[in-house]
Amino acid sequence: MTSILRQTFLGRFARRMRWSFFAPVDASPSAGRLSVQSAPRLMETGLPANWTIRVENHSRRIWSGAKLRRQWITPSGATYSEPELTTVPKDLLPGDWIDVPVSVTGPAAVGDFRLAWSLVEPALACDAAAVPVTFPLATDIDYHRVYANADLNANSWWVVGAYHTKEQYQRSSRERREMLVAEGLTPDSRILDIGCGTGQMAMAFEDWLSDRGAFYGTDIGREGIEFCRRSYRRPNFIFEIGEMTRVPFSTSAGPFDMAIFFSVFTHTHVDESMLLLAECGRLLGPKGVVIADVIASDLVEREGGHRGQMWVNRGHFFRLAEAVGFRAVVMGSVPWAPDAVRLMIRFERTT
Repeated sequence: MTSILRQTFLGRFARRMRWSFFAPVDASPSAGRLSVQSAPRLMETGLPANWTIRVENHSRRIWSGAKLRRQWITPSGATYSEPELTTVPKDLLPGDWIDVPVSVTGPAAVGDFRLAWSLVEPALACDAAAVPVTFPLATDIDYHRVYANADLNANSWWVVGAYHTKEQYQRSSRERREMLVAEGLTPDSRILDIGCGTGQMAMAFEDWLSDRGAFYGTDIGREGIEFCRRSYRRPNFIFEIGEMTRVPFSTSAGPFDMAIFFSVFTHTHVDESMLLLAECGRLLGPKGVVIADVIASDLVEREGGHRGQMWVNRGHFFRLAEAVGFRAVVMGSVPWAPDAVRLMIRFERTT
């Protein structure tokens, strides 16, 4: 009821009289209050969302042509974007207030951002509002649906990495094998491929592994596993459907010399990644290692994004890996976005 009365002519008139005659004589011309009345809980990169900012005039002056200023702030406190202005749509008499709707576009990067609001003239500010920013939700991925709609017999390479040609897919397979060999893999090694997809690495090792070696692959996509079973029939090549955080092989299947995660941690949440690393702890031999890639950014405090693409905070990710028994050694990095890099990492056992 009080809120309704404040909106009436008499309510507004009473407030104006109060601030015009009873505000402290020495009150600053900018005396007032700025507050966020409504804000999205999550924003998407490059897409608009509606905010509502309340501007209250507690001074004895009329505020004419006041401008709201907004600017994105990173977790470190640095400014991320150029400031943007929105004009308050009416003059504010002493004691008056207004809720200003503002359409705000999400920043270009994923991150744990804050949006700082202030009034330019007169000068007034409020606490920056925290809002996580993710990639557009329309770009999220449901892998089960992707597999179900794919014709793997006609094209087994696009579904697992958007390779444009079979030749590109095969070349990437060979290059990855060369990298793993440089990390100590031999034809007699036992390999665990988590997120094996349609067998890109099985293809690389089919004619390379000896009969003393072994290749075990797992993926959450039933169609991918069935394709691998049809395509790679050597008795020491084993494929099983897995779960998001569980590797479907008993400890007796190991010990494995190397576990590989290609484009897995770039699509899993940090907690899921750590559970998968812990699973490797029970399956790897004492000198076994994990090779994986992640997308790292200082704009996220923990993680940001979704299954379409996940960014992690490097320090946080590495500390959690240490907690489940692995020390992270960066093998190399390539620029991924203006605010992120893609790291290739060797995880070595600490226990």
